[in-house]
Amino acid sequence: MSTSEAQQAADRARRLQRVAERLAEAVTPEEVLDAILTEGVQAAEARAGAIGVVSADGKSVELLAQQGYDPAVMSGWGSFPLDADLPMSEVIRTGAALFISSLSERNELFPALAHQGQEGHAIVVVPLAVEGRTFGAMSLSFDEDIEFELERREMKMTLARQAAQALARSRIFEAEQRLRKRMTFLAEASELLASSLDYNRTLRQLARLCVPGLADWCAIDMLGPNGEIERLAVAHQDPEKVRWAHELQDRYPPDPDAPHGVPQVLRSGEPEFFPEISEEVLDEAVGDDLELRRIVEELGLRSSICVPLTTRGRTLGALTLIAAETHPLYTNAELELATELARRAGVAVDNARLYREAERGADAARALAYVADGVVLLDREGRVRHWNAAAAAITAVTEEEALGRPAREAVPGWETLAALVPLVPPGSAPRPVTLPLADTGRERWVAVTGVGFGQGTVYALQDVTEEYALEKTRSDFVATASHELRTPLAAVYGAVRTLRRTDVELSEDERTQFLEMIESEAMRLATIVDQILLTGQLDAGAVEIDATECDPAEIAAGVLESATTHIPEDISLALDPDGSPRIMCDENKLRQVLVNLVDNAVKYSPGGGRVEIRLRRELSNCLIEVVDDGLGIPSDERERIFEKFYRLDPQQRHGVGGSGLGLYICRELVERMDGQLTVESEPGRGSTFTVELPLRR
Repeated sequence: MSTSEAQQAADRARRLQRVAERLAEAVTPEEVLDAILTEGVQAAEARAGAIGVVSADGKSVELLAQQGYDPAVMSGWGSFPLDADLPMSEVIRTGAALFISSLSERNELFPALAHQGQEGHAIVVVPLAVEGRTFGAMSLSFDEDIEFELERREMKMTLARQAAQALARSRIFEAEQRLRKRMTFLAEASELLASSLDYNRTLRQLARLCVPGLADWCAIDMLGPNGEIERLAVAHQDPEKVRWAHELQDRYPPDPDAPHGVPQVLRSGEPEFFPEISEEVLDEAVGDDLELRRIVEELGLRSSICVPLTTRGRTLGALTLIAAETHPLYTNAELELATELARRAGVAVDNARLYREAERGADAARALAYVADGVVLLDREGRVRHWNAAAAAITAVTEEEALGRPAREAVPGWETLAALVPLVPPGSAPRPVTLPLADTGRERWVAVTGVGFGQGTVYALQDVTEEYALEKTRSDFVATASHELRTPLAAVYGAVRTLRRTDVELSEDERTQFLEMIESEAMRLATIVDQILLTGQLDAGAVEIDATECDPAEIAAGVLESATTHIPEDISLALDPDGSPRIMCDENKLRQVLVNLVDNAVKYSPGGGRVEIRLRRELSNCLIEVVDDGLGIPSDERERIFEKFYRLDPQQRHGVGGSGLGLYICRELVERMDGQLTVESEPGRGSTFTVELPLRR
């Protein structure tokens, strides 16, 4: 290589390094796109660049961002069909990069672009892919014709891989932020709904809570005793508009037979969702009333959600959210949030009404038997006088076991529970206390409130186990991801800073070692991101299984051959095929499972030893066993290791790290191939993970 070529290669490497640094600092998708289309385009020595991704329905390509192109030329290219005869569409469909050296070559390959103008020369379109799934493409345009030699092609592909991983990481961060915001809002709304038995007041406060976080307009309507529709609350940031809305309600009272809106939701008990309010919907709702049409157009309604407040099979009212002046169009995520919010509001309304009836002594026992929350009534001596079905389900103590007995004797841990829950007088706002319930057969968390009155005490128990588990999963994800991502990022950052120092002269061997460290840690980062993305796809049911006839011995041999390149010297690998039969499975998914199990066996054998894959036939199944001589697993943790984010050695006393997702992914993939994954192990005597899959049919 000449001095000039070496200098050019070094310049390209430095530009790529600047791109990597910008992408490492980027957190949101917008920051990632800005980094790609500034540093990335410059690093690629391109005139302009654009990034497109596949739409949610998988039918089109949406242009997220572009830089350097003539706005007049790009007009109308915000979105185009995925099956179009266009460079970006073809690259996303095939997953193969396009390197077009001249304008004439472009027009020859894609005649549809021949009329788009004759400016520009060479074009490069490279796929954006993570874990083998292409989700978009990056296009680069150049001011001259270029014959892209291998080194330049590899540089563009490296840039695309960095961009894809950074964009995927930023999307994970954005999704976690949305989940955090949703959980925070639901927690605040739940606390509000539980703060008072006056549901009229709490629902008005709930409407105000929804603006502007969820909507520009929020309305709550209730179904009256004779089927009439009663407007309970309207909220908007402008008080004058709220007053005007009430006047409008008086002028145009709701039609119970209206085909859309609150009347339809109250009649059907089903949500009504308009991601974008069309002219047809407005025409059907407004009719020939020109004055009403003028008012509706002045409101600027763009998107709406109307969900019922239901409980015990009855519809109590409706919650309406409107996006108008400032709020973006609604998506299915907002619909799910509104549905959950309305469900909790419906339960709160129902509980408040039933509690009011109980205070008046109106058939309390029969009414409370249907309440979703557990209700417990104790007399002055602390004996159980009422124990509804929900309380029995939550505590695993039947009504027969509880009635007439002191609560401290009937329910294990009741004294601790009662000591932690503050009692408030009737009419006051009880504050729920969340705590674990003992001896129910499984881990169960309840939110408890208590009201004391002259004749005794009433406790309300709400099962919040799922909400607690979701919050714990989110916390585990944040903690695990932060820890596992920080370590390789620190190593990469340290190595890059060392390589860039001008006051330290490094030998070629030292530079090679640092570059190998950067590559290794980058691969580790990619693996963690891939595992997180695959876990999300598994949870969403978006992983497809392509079952074909496979040779498990051949797959196992390939896994072990690949593993030999990076295992410690004190680990030996072996394969016992034992005449294994052919099986039905997804070959790539099975290979991924065995790679994870072998890596896991090596990782948990810090003292060295033997890792062996054994294959054998048992009835109509093939058993694939991964056996090691490592640390082993305590009996009480053999099932927990398959949970998301659970790690056998969280403190890394044996130097064993990881995201806590590998075994969860393995079991999920095996079960989707109609198989099962089990483990047998003893501490200090190693482990045997068994994959059981059906034979060839």
